[in-house]
Amino acid sequence: MAKVVIKIKALPKDVSQDAEKLRTELKSFLSGYGSIYKSEIEPLAFGLKIILITLVTDEAQGTSKLEEGFSKFKEAEMSIVDVSRMPDF
Repeated sequence: MAKVVIKIKALPKDVSQDAEKLRTELKSFLSGYGSIYKSEIEPLAFGLKIILITLVTDEAQGTSKLEEGFSKFKEAEMSIVDVSRMPDF
């Protein structure tokens, strides 16, 4: 079965949130939807930071359950930035 790589952008709901703590919480939450490949914290503007997470999951799972799950995480606003199929080697 093929794997897909899903890139997720998370924007904290409050500028005062600890980005490192939020990243840990996001990784724990999103690990229920696939394997976390990479996570990064990047500055956005005015002290606000975004968290980018790369998730690897089975193609058959799709993204609909993941997107539905976003509403359950109240600490950040999440969106899918990119979805691509992993090459078979």
